[in-house]
Amino acid sequence: MPRLLRFLFAALWLLCGSHCALAGDGGADAIRLAEQRWTPLTGPLPDDGTTRPEAEPEPQPPPKAEPAPNRAPAPAAAAPGAAPAKLVTLALKATLAGATTDGRSHGALGVKTFTVDRDLAQGLGVGGGVLVTVVTRGGAGEAAQLRAGDVLQSLDGRAIASNDDLLSRLRSTSAGTPVDLEIVRAGDGPEDLKRTLVSQSDAGNVGATAGLARLLFLGVLFARDEREAARLFLKAAEAGHVRSMTNYALLAKDGVGVAKSDTEAAKWFLRAAEAGNDAAMTNLAGFYDAGRGATKDAGEAARWYRRAADAGNVIAMHRLALMYEAGRGVAKDDAEAVRLLKRASDKGLSDASSKLADNYAQGRGVPKDADEARRFHERAAGQVRASAEAGNAVAMFNLGIIYRTGKGIAQSDAEGARWVAAAFKKGDKYLINELMRSPETLSLADRKWLQTVLRDEGTYKGAIDGNFGQSMSTAMETLEGKP
Repeated sequence: MPRLLRFLFAALWLLCGSHCALAGDGGADAIRLAEQRWTPLTGPLPDDGTTRPEAEPEPQPPPKAEPAPNRAPAPAAAAPGAAPAKLVTLALKATLAGATTDGRSHGALGVKTFTVDRDLAQGLGVGGGVLVTVVTRGGAGEAAQLRAGDVLQSLDGRAIASNDDLLSRLRSTSAGTPVDLEIVRAGDGPEDLKRTLVSQSDAGNVGATAGLARLLFLGVLFARDEREAARLFLKAAEAGHVRSMTNYALLAKDGVGVAKSDTEAAKWFLRAAEAGNDAAMTNLAGFYDAGRGATKDAGEAARWYRRAADAGNVIAMHRLALMYEAGRGVAKDDAEAVRLLKRASDKGLSDASSKLADNYAQGRGVPKDADEARRFHERAAGQVRASAEAGNAVAMFNLGIIYRTGKGIAQSDAEGARWVAAAFKKGDKYLINELMRSPETLSLADRKWLQTVLRDEGTYKGAIDGNFGQSMSTAMETLEGKP
């Protein structure tokens, strides 16, 4: 498997939800690269949901919603500077339209939703559900008077536990099925919902602050605003919100929405790590490993990787495995390296699967076994594909590289080019930053190929020489939003 950019995989977000480090390709070069360089995890910490058709849930807590009659007329939109609208509970009735998934017909609401996480729960004071982000024209949701900005809490009297829960339940129904919906609504739409969150944030509700920061960073429901998101993450971090400490540190590390500062990032990673956040531990370990924002110390890096790995962080498992394999910061132990790699692979980390494939191919720490190597290459490709198909830009790029190399998948430069171009069209700054910071992650041949892909897309006009200068950065950025 080629060296790939690591994505932070969790059904948690995308932020990335819309929303990542180096994987070795085996051999001493891979180990040396892992020793020399830290690469970032992508974006603010994901929660348990993403934006997708039909559903996306997560809980929400206090101002309390006041009941209102079914299909009550919507309040007029508040004027700028007006007081936030009251939250009201509405009972709606819908008749499901039809949709087909994997060849099976089922009922559909015709909406896109976003998981309401713990922070939005606290900010809005609702018990659970999904945030409606798009209502499809002519769909069942529109006919039922659902609106973007509504929080869908229950279906036929049963609380919606998660986005997957709603999707599963809709897929067990059929077109034409009547359903009862319970929603919470703030005023007349997204701007009234935003005013409510701002008011709660101003009143000291840290969940509202962190929840709004995440929505603004992702551009979910509201226009994407990285600067305001960074300001709000910092505000929540200063109020003791641990995930916001990590999120703000991630932004400061890469200069997204805030001035780039390794020192500031290290400070907040340390505070969050000491509070038990495993993603912060992993990032802090990377800083110690590279001497970035902290004194270079392989032993301290290994210590924090171990704490994060013990807490279940798969990226920390992979990085600690590389340290055991190299005997750096810890005593060399190939058996422990393989154990950690298998644990991370079983939890879905494609980097670990790829590394195991290389280890089996070369007999490093395990008996040489071509069948096992092939199995782990195929597993890695499948893991990357799952995240790519969920819309993760870094995974989409990685899948393109896998298609180019044909490891664990049928080789296809055309499919590779399609996935790589689609990744850049997502506009993920972390992906571009990673490629520009560490272009040698890709082989010279792959760098030239990438330049050719961008030339064919019409955004790169420079030499096909494998050198990544400003013209390459501009070419990747220019693809954002293109069909």
